Amino acid sequence: MRTVLALALIAPALLLAGPGGSTDLHRFWEQTCGDCHRHAGDFARRYLTVRDGRLEGGHHKDDLLVFMGHHYLPQDLVQPMYEMLLAQATTSPRFKERCGRCHESAADLARETLVIRDGMLLGRESGRAVAEFLPRHAKLGLTAEETAFFVDLLTRVEREVHSGG
Repeated sequence: MRTVLALALIAPALLLAGPGGSTDLHRFWEQTCGDCHRHAGDFARRYLTVRDGRLEGGHHKDDLLVFMGHHYLPQDLVQPMYEMLLAQATTSPRFKERCGRCHESAADLARETLVIRDGMLLGRESGRAVAEFLPRHAKLGLTAEETAFFVDLLTRVEREVHSGG
């Protein structure tokens, strides 16, 4: 009975862990915060602002980090989650607009198909550099600036899902 209870308590945490025991920040948000706040990117762009490089909430202008530390986040996830939300608050929803028809989310795409090796974002199966693949992907006709935007975004998201930030 104790074993079953212990497994019931730790199973959700194990589901959130990525390779090497790191926390998948996007999955954590989806499973812990998503019921109230929905998608993290939409939440960050709608309800959070960035002033002087700092993230502010509508009710927590000077103490958002403190608030986050007392709002269902383990202490070791407060800073990585803050940084994820800060990045999302300053990133346009271009992934959703340009890629959402085929890809549910950048986090799902990164989680399932991308990896960073030697500092380069690659397709997990092909080993091909995403920067080389994207300009010809799905006839999107991406410019060099758009390709750089998506490579940067997907690199950040890959780190957030595989190494917790």
